[in-house]
Amino acid sequence: MSDLPCVDSPCVDSPCVSFPCVNFPCVSFPCVNVSCFDEGELRSLLRSVRLAQRRLDGLVVAIGTRADALAAEGRSAPASEVLLGDGPVRGATARREAARMQAVSAIPGLADAMAAGRVGVDHVDSILRQTKSLTEDERNALDHSHVLAEASRLPADTFDSALKGAIEQVSPDARLRDHRAKRTASGFRHWFDHRSGMGHFSGQLDPERYEAFTTAIEQHATSLASRSDEETPRSASLAAQALVELVCSSGERRWHLPHLVVVTDHETLRSGWHNASIAQTSNGHDLPPESISRLACEATIRRVTVGDDKPLGTGRRYRTATEAQWDAIRTLHSSCAWPGCDRPLSWCQMHHILEWERGGQGDIDNLVPLCNQHHHAVHEGNWTIALRSQRQLDIWRPDGRFQTSSDPPTRKPPIRPIPPDSPLPPPTDTRHSATSVV
Repeated sequence: MSDLPCVDSPCVDSPCVSFPCVNFPCVSFPCVNVSCFDEGELRSLLRSVRLAQRRLDGLVVAIGTRADALAAEGRSAPASEVLLGDGPVRGATARREAARMQAVSAIPGLADAMAAGRVGVDHVDSILRQTKSLTEDERNALDHSHVLAEASRLPADTFDSALKGAIEQVSPDARLRDHRAKRTASGFRHWFDHRSGMGHFSGQLDPERYEAFTTAIEQHATSLASRSDEETPRSASLAAQALVELVCSSGERRWHLPHLVVVTDHETLRSGWHNASIAQTSNGHDLPPESISRLACEATIRRVTVGDDKPLGTGRRYRTATEAQWDAIRTLHSSCAWPGCDRPLSWCQMHHILEWERGGQGDIDNLVPLCNQHHHAVHEGNWTIALRSQRQLDIWRPDGRFQTSSDPPTRKPPIRPIPPDSPLPPPTDTRHSATSVV
């Protein structure tokens, strides 16, 4: 690794950012042969590559900013044209880079953070996406120093949630405006491709209707799978069949409302919006408080109490998770519990950390949602997991070495202080054993 050749980037100064000299590891394929690398070397090289990517993205922002400054003096084409270069990128790519440039210029210090590699384009895209519906006064009222600090500190997906909270401080109705804009932007189109002999369709839906739509298809596809003679029916084919049957069935079924799970907190439901409000679909899509109120008028409301003195357990009475336990899990998780996995909760199965065959209980403290890939990794791949008191998931590789530990679920704040950062020792009695820190 230390013998890898490097190439120096030039020093670049723009009106808004000083881009320092940076040594980028040479990642051209003739220079680096990764076939002999072990995992540690791969991770080390990847960190260098990711850092180089973030800094190069910052350099693109600096180039666009300088181009616009020159364009204002009549000495250059605008950034959107300069960023096209000699045509190696699509026009849409150049326009997206120009839009990022505008978002970066609105947050003091963000350009420098990109140049240093602390902030990536995913953070900038989140800022661009979430601030576009704000008024000029609301943008100015946003705590820019807090946004910059959070972008530099948090990974992109966690930062996205933190930014939503910051925006709601300056614009309480931002979520409602965003929801209305998404409903307006929803659309559907279809066409027949005579070359392939297949019909195609494309569309987009706001989060509420998307979740209702996909839930209906998944429920009907599951029903079709249970009646299928194939041992491993194709899920995509079943989903297509389910869609056709749902759309073309009788009027009674067509107007049947699908089961839509919405997660909110008691205070929001009782008294209205507050700073710590939770208002999401079960898969983590945000909803405005007005939608929560409307849906609650015709909903079956299930109360789930989350607390150390309110365990949800069935002992050995039921092997599979109960509906009440799934509801409890929805108040905590919106996706697979494996760190970094964004597969929605509706794609997950409930896993017993201490396996049922080894005496594991059907209690909430022994259950964690895992997607199909990570469920197989634990059962067939010999990965080891343990659940801590704040539902952080500790993970060990098949060779017994500690891999990582997840953060507590983001759906609700921690019930009590987070335990020390040091990972728990790996289970010694049996693989997949349950671990709890009190």
